[in-house]
Amino acid sequence: MNQATRRTLAIAGIAVSIATFTSVANAGMLEDRLANTRAEAQQTKNEINVIDRRQQAVVRQVTKLNRRINALERPLHKLEAEVDGLEYQIERRKQRIEDLKAERKRQEKEIVRLGKELDAARDLLASRVVTAYKTGDTGMLEQLAGAGSLEELFRREEALAQVVGLDDRVIDKIHDAERKVRVKRARNFTIRRQIADSIKELDSERATVDRKRAEAQRRRDEVAAVKANRDAVLRKLKDREADLGSHLDDLEEDARVLREVIKNGTATYHGQIGGLSASGFIWPVSGPVVSPFGPRWGRMHEGIDIAIGAGNPIAAAASGVVTYAGWMSGYGNMVIIQHAGNLATGYAHQSQIATSVGQLVKQGQVIGFVGCTGHCFGDHLHFEVYVDGAPHDPLQYLT
Repeated sequence: MNQATRRTLAIAGIAVSIATFTSVANAGMLEDRLANTRAEAQQTKNEINVIDRRQQAVVRQVTKLNRRINALERPLHKLEAEVDGLEYQIERRKQRIEDLKAERKRQEKEIVRLGKELDAARDLLASRVVTAYKTGDTGMLEQLAGAGSLEELFRREEALAQVVGLDDRVIDKIHDAERKVRVKRARNFTIRRQIADSIKELDSERATVDRKRAEAQRRRDEVAAVKANRDAVLRKLKDREADLGSHLDDLEEDARVLREVIKNGTATYHGQIGGLSASGFIWPVSGPVVSPFGPRWGRMHEGIDIAIGAGNPIAAAASGVVTYAGWMSGYGNMVIIQHAGNLATGYAHQSQIATSVGQLVKQGQVIGFVGCTGHCFGDHLHFEVYVDGAPHDPLQYLT
């Protein structure tokens, strides 16, 4: 074997060693990432358990609201029944007024008829008196003339009968007609008073109905407000449960993707990882930290959120090789860079990825652009740092 051949084999051996080291290192990192994702999924499950407990509290709140609704609806139903009863009473009273008015008209007609009968009887009496006067029976006429009124004249029945020659039936008819007229007039007066009283009571009942209707409407509005509050609480709870369920599904999908990467051996990358000290990371974007590393919302927030507008470029925090560049459900568009010293960085929620797996990137090189993909609330960069696959606070490494 000549020197050139030995040199070629040596170079090939070094290349294989580098590739093997890189493959093993990246496979180990992905294994760590998979374990971390599983841990994150467990944390989310724990969060769902917390939400379950919160749900029980919400259920108690909803039960309390339902009791409040029932407490409001019972008097409301009673009030509505009272309104219905008053409205029925008003209709009956209106009909009573109409009946009284009809009776008043009948009484008035009867009074007119009886008045005509009295007028006829009196005309007959007058003609007989005139006849008696002409025949010269002045003694009895003087007795009749002493009557102070026509009614007193009629009471002197015997004298009247002797003067005018009337029988008892005619006198009785006149008296009966007078009595009926008095009764009809008294009844008519009573009817008019009853009509006036009924109208006054009707107005009072209408005012009561209007007041109770207003009170019933106020109670309906109050019931509607409590129901709206209850429904809002239920919707919020269901939305939160749906979000958590979706987030858990995304985390499980992340774990599946990483398992596939390991299974298919796509963790083999070629290139050279530049040396970098643990304190040499630069900020991938310029902006304030709006959410730090640590527990948040019942789970571990494994990075920091840096607020910055969509479309701003994202720089590699240090030189290294891209081991992942693609969609990772909850993280959206995600890039992972492996650095020296078992360090790795993650860049999530990108609007667009500007690198690819296996690419060697320099510190400060653009690897993507800020966005809000996956599970996020507003444009920002979610930045993570891993040491031996475990998440660490990025602020300890950024300069």
